[in-house]
Amino acid sequence: MKKLCITTISILGTCLLSTYANAASFDCKKTVSWVEKTVCESPELSKLDDAMAEKYKSNLVTSSDYEDSKAFKDRLIANQRTWLNFQRDTCKSEECLIREYKEYSEEQTNYSVSWNFSDELSPSDLPSKNAFGKFSQKSQISIYNSGTQRWEDSGEATNTVSIHSVANKPYLSIIDGVLIFTNAHTCDLGESKAIWSENHWVINDDQPDKTVELRLYPALYKGQTQLLLRDMDDQYRRLHCGMRGYFDGIILEREVR
Repeated sequence: MKKLCITTISILGTCLLSTYANAASFDCKKTVSWVEKTVCESPELSKLDDAMAEKYKSNLVTSSDYEDSKAFKDRLIANQRTWLNFQRDTCKSEECLIREYKEYSEEQTNYSVSWNFSDELSPSDLPSKNAFGKFSQKSQISIYNSGTQRWEDSGEATNTVSIHSVANKPYLSIIDGVLIFTNAHTCDLGESKAIWSENHWVINDDQPDKTVELRLYPALYKGQTQLLLRDMDDQYRRLHCGMRGYFDGIILEREVR
């Protein structure tokens, strides 16, 4: 039951905050982080948080319909943790949070807002030193042998993405890297210019008829700085990968020198 509010501006505001605080997917009385406090204090974000929680619960319920339901459920849980750590919890503005929540709940891409001039950014808006460097991931590569009609292990490959700083332009980087997948299909980033956008790097490789965007989210995860790749609308892969190559969802760990 909602509390009865006296119709004064101050108390009405307090009552509205209390109503929306109860709508969040976590206990607003126990918030610690800036992100959680912001979600609890914002009516729009509180509703979006509700929508996110409902979608996640619904996905968990329907996971039992799949043949390998346990593996599917485990993947859903892992993807949720990744979204929270790399995307939601790295935001520093309400606008950033709204974008991340809307993309999660509505499955519709809201393309990044990037800055081209450093004087538009405060020091807290700029990427940290851990957002630069070499990130890597080891993976086993299999190749199909048409003669024996079997998959054969061809050994271990190291996928790498390097983010290089640009002198006097802290909001800008040059990113290169090569990822190798099954049957030696590759994804090559070449040397791409990336611009910092609130909580991630964004590479735009737009085509005449569509927007092509690859995001790279750095975050502290499991005690190490790691990098999540998000291929918005799966368009970047189509331009830069072989048949079975992909970018979306890959996590690489920052190498410490």
